[in-house]
Amino acid sequence: MNKNRLFSEFQKLGKVLMAPVLILPIAGILVGIGSGFTNPKILEIFPFLKHITIFFNILKDAGNVVNNNIPVIFAICISYGFVKSEKATAALSGFLGYMTMNTILGSFLIFTGDLDPKNLLIGQKQILGVLTLDTGVFGGILVGFLIAYIHNKFYKIQLPAILSIFNGTRAIPALSIICSSILGILLAFIFPPIQHLLIKSSDIINSIGASGAFLYGLSERLLLPFGLHHFIYLPFFFTQLGGYMNIDGVMVEGAVNIYNAILSSPTAKFDVNITRFVMNGKVLFAMFGLPGAALAIYKTSLPKNKKKVAALMTAAVLPCALMGITEPLEFAFLFVAPGLFIIHSFFAGIAYILTYILQINIPGPSSFGGPLLSFIFNGILNSNKGSHWYYLLIVGPIYFVLYYFTFKIYIEKRNLKTPGREENFDGDIEDDIKESSINKNVSVEFLNKIIEAVGGRENILKVDACFTRLRLTLENNSKIKDIKIFEKDLGASGAVLVDNGIQIIYGNRANLLKIEMREYLKHE
Repeated sequence: MNKNRLFSEFQKLGKVLMAPVLILPIAGILVGIGSGFTNPKILEIFPFLKHITIFFNILKDAGNVVNNNIPVIFAICISYGFVKSEKATAALSGFLGYMTMNTILGSFLIFTGDLDPKNLLIGQKQILGVLTLDTGVFGGILVGFLIAYIHNKFYKIQLPAILSIFNGTRAIPALSIICSSILGILLAFIFPPIQHLLIKSSDIINSIGASGAFLYGLSERLLLPFGLHHFIYLPFFFTQLGGYMNIDGVMVEGAVNIYNAILSSPTAKFDVNITRFVMNGKVLFAMFGLPGAALAIYKTSLPKNKKKVAALMTAAVLPCALMGITEPLEFAFLFVAPGLFIIHSFFAGIAYILTYILQINIPGPSSFGGPLLSFIFNGILNSNKGSHWYYLLIVGPIYFVLYYFTFKIYIEKRNLKTPGREENFDGDIEDDIKESSINKNVSVEFLNKIIEAVGGRENILKVDACFTRLRLTLENNSKIKDIKIFEKDLGASGAVLVDNGIQIIYGNRANLLKIEMREYLKHE
């Protein structure tokens, strides 16, 4: 596999893994509300809440349905996302494969004496009712790829007449069970050393303290333009790399899992060595820093363009501060001022140092509902767990001022053409909200402009999207005459050429545009 194909597959994996990650915001909000309003200190202040604690406990339990089953969700999503067709069968086989792998793995370890049901060790737990070795999201990912491979290779299989009832996709579940059983036995030998390595790596990362938090924050931002930042934070979110902790007698691994377990626990306290990996630094730069940058972009724009820039920046700041979706704002300056993006990435790393030193235990990503909701539900309402939310009110305004003056001075000194500083700046993005014969949210005219800009419908091989990007796989990238047209005339925050196509940054409108464009190209 050449490097271009490998890069493309990594990006595809990142997109597929976003599906389970995007389930987490509602789960995080439910757990945050549930644990916040069953907090003993809150109940002391508002004693009437004691009569409805059952309601908040239900919210907490509902959120934990997702949080406790992330690996199997990964297995299903990868099985579904990497197959060519007959996706429903692949999804079912992904679930069967994951359950089979865990059952065989657990049975084998009990047989060899390496797993004692009455004395579970680190990394051993009950998963969906099965005592087994906890392979975490690695197990889910492995099963997902295994099932996708089996499905793509055999979904058109023709068997002898006596077995013809299992022709085609009917053979896939059976093959999945057989192959997942073999995988379970193999993992009994392969995964314990990997697990040991992850735990040792976690201990090393913890030992370097604030500098580790800085590198985590810096690298996550620097990889964002390439769409590879998922591979920085996801391993820390869901594996032993993000830490491990005994909470109420249960060993929990992965930063997201630990944080949610602490929220659900009546006694456990937050630990900043865990919270840094659920992006506590992002609360600081997304809620305060980047809005300061947006104000600087507005202030440095030409007087005649200020009204349009104000609308553009407001539309970018709201998802940034509320949901942690920073790309629309970051891409407003990334291409015209790469140096500013590097400075911003450095400031992001510093934000992780500050939140680590001050032990601000508030997660920042959209998987926890975004910075603002997380600040309220995980910070203020759970202050008794050691969220230290009040420090954010001190360093936050400082970060706002730091970003504002850094961006303002840098833009003016270098005369950068950030939004609104061009004479012919056009900030109108009305085309995408006109009435449409397909959907009232996106106009046919707007879709045609995008299609024309990428070289026509015959040049489009595939239409897809991740959280913030419309991803078009193209036959020939050279047919794109002007990559800046997406930002100038088509309401995008920016666009990035990749080896096999283009990624156009539309923020949380990307998925809607994907659906509309697929339907339009099919029905044109």
